[in-house]
Amino acid sequence: MVKPYDYSIDVPDPLQAFGESYALGAKIAQLQSAREAAQAEAAIKQQQQQAAIRAQQEVDSLYTNPNPLAADFARVSSLLPKDQAENLRKSWEILSDEKKQTKLAQSGQVFSALRANAPDIAIKLLEEQATANRNSGREEEAKAAETYIRIINVDPKRAFDNIGTMLAVVPGGEKIIESAAKSAEMRRAEEMAPITLRKESAEVISKELENKFKPEKFAAELGLTQAQTEQAKASVAASRAAAAQSGAAAALAQAEARQMGAGVIPLDKRPEAESKFRKEYSDQTKGYQEVKSAYGRILAVSDPKTPDEEAAADLALVFNFMKMQDPGSTVNTGEFANAQNAAGVPDRLRNAYNNLITGGRLNPTQRKAFKGQAENLYKVAGQQETTVRTGIGRIATGYGLKTENIFYTPTEVAPAAPATVPAAAATPAATRPAQDRINQLLKQYGPQ
Repeated sequence: MVKPYDYSIDVPDPLQAFGESYALGAKIAQLQSAREAAQAEAAIKQQQQQAAIRAQQEVDSLYTNPNPLAADFARVSSLLPKDQAENLRKSWEILSDEKKQTKLAQSGQVFSALRANAPDIAIKLLEEQATANRNSGREEEAKAAETYIRIINVDPKRAFDNIGTMLAVVPGGEKIIESAAKSAEMRRAEEMAPITLRKESAEVISKELENKFKPEKFAAELGLTQAQTEQAKASVAASRAAAAQSGAAAALAQAEARQMGAGVIPLDKRPEAESKFRKEYSDQTKGYQEVKSAYGRILAVSDPKTPDEEAAADLALVFNFMKMQDPGSTVNTGEFANAQNAAGVPDRLRNAYNNLITGGRLNPTQRKAFKGQAENLYKVAGQQETTVRTGIGRIATGYGLKTENIFYTPTEVAPAAPATVPAAAATPAATRPAQDRINQLLKQYGPQ
């Protein structure tokens, strides 16, 4: 018999089951949310770490860049913390237009001085700003200027980068950075290129020499026969071909050209031919020789130890640097440089020299900078001499001439600072044992 359905058996409550399911789902959702939050936080931290690494790389790149541009400072300023950049902008906006212009001008002067590798000038400017601010009751601004002075004393490049980054944040600062960069570029161009040295390429100089010593023309000047002229053409052509080769093939071709040329110019004509080449070399390298001489005198300037030595050393250094810039200048030591006697010397350099005459002095950083620039000038001039020597040597060899009779030295040797010879120690008076013994015997046995 079928038993009746027992309704007393417990059955799950649908509402309770739904509630439990909802609670479980909420818990899962909570865990999922927490996991997502943790992942988001980790992603943010990773982004922050990457941003910090990128910012440090940009800062390091800026620090190692000797001539950063406005774009370089702008990249670093964009990586500043948002609150720092925002506070800087807000503090800038509350200033009056006149105050903004004054701030930009003052910051630009310090920035330009640091870019010009003149930290002493930057410090002097900041000292003046600190004094003016303190006298006007602006103590915070005075302390800020003094802070930058301390930074410059420790690390001028760091102060330069810091000021440039701050300028890149405020309106108008980018123009200050660009203006300083252009001024520095013009200054470097003036300092790096000897004014009177020829600036043609090696190819142009070589072509000029070849045209000047064409076989037909050169042979006619020396009074060679037609047969000798034709042989000269062949030997010069062989020498030119040898110059286009390299290694052993070039050496062989050059030897053949020399042999061909040996029969071109008679022995009695060779001194005249070599003299022509020697004069050409002297004319073409006159500027270099004057630059070399002035550079040698700069290297001979010893480090000053007394005020008098300092004055003489600074004058000699800058005077000879001017001679490297313009070997043809007629300014004499001790007289003022002007547009007439030093026309090829930049105004800034003339002013520096005239300042020394009136009692000014260079600081150690400036002395080092002048010597470094002098070395660069000499290297530029040396490249010119090498080009001329190579061209003349090749053409002369094609005519069978001896280059040792044309050039004063086999190769150019750069000037060097004179070796410091230590002062000789005082030697004690030499003893004379033999003479002393003689005197003793004379005293003992001589006439009484």
